[in-house]
Order: sequence, then structure tokens, then C-alpha cells
Amino acid sequence: MLRRLLVYYWRESCNIKTAVFLLVVILLTFFGRSLIWYNDDGEAKLFQPLAISIVDLDESIISYVIRTQMSELEMIENVYLDDMETAQKRLAANQVLMVIELPEGFYEQAVSQDHRDSIKIWLNEQMPAESNLLARMLNHAADSISSIQATLHAYQEELRVVIDDDQQFQKYSEAATLDVAFKLIKRGSMLVIEQEAHMHQVWFVSAALLSLFSMLPALLVLMLVQQEVSSGQHARLQVANVAWWKLHLAKIIIGLIWLITGLIPMAFISQEFMPQLNMWLVLASLIPLYLTTSLLCITLAYRSSRTESILLTAWMLQLAFLLFGGAIYPRQLLPDWMITLQPLSPAYWSFTIIYEALYERVVPISAYLWPLVLSAVGAVLSWLSWRRSSV
Repeated sequence: MLRRLLVYYWRESCNIKTAVFLLVVILLTFFGRSLIWYNDDGEAKLFQPLAISIVDLDESIISYVIRTQMSELEMIENVYLDDMETAQKRLAANQVLMVIELPEGFYEQAVSQDHRDSIKIWLNEQMPAESNLLARMLNHAADSISSIQATLHAYQEELRVVIDDDQQFQKYSEAATLDVAFKLIKRGSMLVIEQEAHMHQVWFVSAALLSLFSMLPALLVLMLVQQEVSSGQHARLQVANVAWWKLHLAKIIIGLIWLITGLIPMAFISQEFMPQLNMWLVLASLIPLYLTTSLLCITLAYRSSRTESILLTAWMLQLAFLLFGGAIYPRQLLPDWMITLQPLSPAYWSFTIIYEALYERVVPISAYLWPLVLSAVGAVLSWLSWRRSSV
């Protein structure tokens, strides 16, 4: 029976809509490839790097570190050292992402017990996502500076016990500060820069697009269910006591065939600028995402006969998965409540696995197990929907 169902659904899926879907996936693949360019170092880029302007009133070791480490970010091409008037002109002309003002005496305040003035930031309103990303990164930078200050204060408390002379005390304090700062500079960790700020443009977008493409065939599965219901075939299959899992599995296999067909051109193109990506790992991360999304689409399809509204609902569900998964906006731009719910998004796991694989980092085994749990939940929901469907 399963073989006969596969033949039936394959014939049903070979229509103009499926051909258009496959054509769109192929065109988007080549369109995405055309957007990638290479810099002088031969690195793949997706969009032009940005620039920031720094107004440095302090000119100390800490301000130097802020300038140098921000210039090392991939998304930052130029770090201008300007006066406030020039910096504001650049911002008004949309030449820089933000203006950062380092207050005068910032280093001395970090060394002393005094209150430390805030770093002032002017954001480019035409680039809200990028500006907020770097602003959050600077908050983490301030935390790392606070850690240096706390370490220094603990050292000063012990130092005061053995040294009474204020001039000598200040000399030893500055020497300790420089020693700690230079050690952290050598490790590249004086400023704790978030992983999202270091994100590789092409890799981030590629991982997001792969997650999106793997969910699109689920819409084909949804249409197969609705065609089956509207034609009366669903009622006949229920009367014939065909097992629900065979019906679902046959549809999912057909969608999987179209998914792999669409991924073939993407695999060839991705090997050009992402040779470290293992395609077996890609399949291991994308198939559970496709499976969960297809089961949820089956659940929706059995609950309503209105094709347009269900398609829109399914599409919005897929976008929600991507948003919660951090594949639309980086994780640090999401609110805390959304980050808490991220493990419930199947796209979160596929996106994370692919993105980490591009950095050649190993993900825990739980990243492969949780998607299977979500697929099991989807299977239960699809069974309940099939059981309660009106025929």
C-alpha cells in the first residue's frame, strides 16, 4: 500500500505549482550566488562592510583597545578617528554606522575608585539593526572594563596595607592596570565581543537560507493533503482503513524528494565558498526541520478546507520559526522572552548546527536530539488532526 501511495502522490505532485517551486528555488540559489563578491584577501562577502566614527577625548590604553578591536570586526571596514563636528557630519551623510564618544579621563576613572563616565553613542537611524547590534556589543565591552576595574580595586586594597606613600601607591596601581590590560589585549579578550558581532556575513545568510529552503517543500505536502480532502480521496482512504502513518509518510517522502532535488544546485554552489561544510551534516540538520514543518502543515491542512488561509498560516509559521531561531535577526537582537522560547523552534536547531559547522565547531549531541523530539510532537499533532478530520 505504501508503494501505491507513493506513486499516487508523486503523480499528484508533478504539476505546474511544483515546477514553479523548483524553478524559484534554483533561481534564488543562483541569485544569491550573484550577490557574493570577494575582497582583496579572497574572502567571500555578501554586502559592503560598514564604518564607525570614534571621538576619542581620552587617548589612553582602554580607548586604544576599543579602536583596534572594533576595527577587527568583519562588518566594520573603517574606524574613523574624528572630532565631534566631523563625526556628526559623517553620521548625517550616512557614511558611518554610529558615532562613539570616549569621555575625557576615562582611563583615570577606571584606575581610580571614582564613578566612570558613560561612553556616548549616536546611532544611524537608517541602520537600526546593525546599530543596535554594535551598541549591545559595547555594553559587553563596558562589563569587561568593569571586571578590570574590580580586579584593580582588589589589588589596591592589599597594596595600601604595605605602601603608605600616595605617589608610590599610584605608580604601582598604574603598573598593575597596564599589566592586566596588555595581557588581555594579547588574548584579544579585553573587550568581550559577542559572537554575533563577529558573525560571518555569507555564513549567517547561507545558514538562514538553507533553513528556509528546507521548510518550503512542507507547503507542497500541505497542498497534497488539501487536494486529497477536496477530491474525496481522503474519505475513501479512511473507509479502506489505510493507516494514518502510511498516508503521512508517503506525502512526506514525496516532499523530501523535491527538497533534495532543490538542494542539489545549492550543494554545488556552496562548495565554492563554503568548502568546510559537510553536506551529510547539512542533511542531518535540515531533514528533521523539514519533517517537523511538514507534520505541522499536515495538522493545519486537515483542520480547514480554505487553501489560501491555510497556506498563509503555514507561511507565517515558517517565518516565526526563522525569527525565533535567530535566522532573521541575530540572537542578541531578540528579546529575552523570545530567546527563552528558541529551543521550541525547529529552525533554531538546524540554523545553529549549520552555522557552527561553518566555523568548524562541534555542537552537542542534544542539538541533533531535540529536533527529533519536536518531530515526535508534530507526529502526534498530525495524527490527532487526521483522526478528527471531517469526511
